[in-house]
Amino acid sequence: MSFFLYDKPLRSGSTFPFSGEEAHHLLRSRRIGPGERFALQDPGGNRFEAEVVAVERRLATVTIHNPLPAPPLPSTRVTLLQGAVKDKAAEWIVQKCTELGAEALIFFPCEYGAVAHKALHAPGTLARWERIAWEACKQSGRQFPPRLARGESLDALLAEHPAGGEKSPPGLLLHPSGDMSLGEALSNLPGRASDPPRNVQIIVGPEGGLGAAEVAAARKAGYLAVQAGGNILRAETAAVAACALAVLG
Repeated sequence: MSFFLYDKPLRSGSTFPFSGEEAHHLLRSRRIGPGERFALQDPGGNRFEAEVVAVERRLATVTIHNPLPAPPLPSTRVTLLQGAVKDKAAEWIVQKCTELGAEALIFFPCEYGAVAHKALHAPGTLARWERIAWEACKQSGRQFPPRLARGESLDALLAEHPAGGEKSPPGLLLHPSGDMSLGEALSNLPGRASDPPRNVQIIVGPEGGLGAAEVAAARKAGYLAVQAGGNILRAETAAVAACALAVLG
């Protein structure tokens, strides 16, 4: 269920003026008028059924009714370590992986990537991704967006996100050298999709792929190399496909 955001705590029975960008979208884009109901969520993630009781220009007066249940979390929580890709591809990954339910998306510069460290860490990049993620949440009904971050390098991320140990979630490296398919590897993860919850970390390279040293470092950190299939996928396609298989499979 799609929803709108309110910047203060909500409670049943309250009536107040609703203005700003969200109200403009409610009234002009969605054309919700007096007597119609919609979902409204506060900063704490509490979601309520709300009703428009009056409209004056860009200001809506709304009444809060009964609380709505929070959507369930995915049974598999995915941390995607993504080799940095160009802006449109990165934004597509953020949007689609948010809709799918990824837990975290961390982009990092690579040896063969088309995006350098300086460009990846440019001012405004993270804020733009966060806006896209929130819009994807509102469209898909997700309560909160994934954690979005930018790493300094793959080596630095591997130190923070080792795989396969007693206290580390399993890790998969999407690479043509893999001995098994991604789907097969996911089906063999510890726990079952019905058990709450299981975690997996997935590394996907950039457009130019990962370098030999990067692949070796990932393997050394406990990541299992797996194949995405017989076709050569774009980086953004591989990222979304991997997230979809992990979360929905």
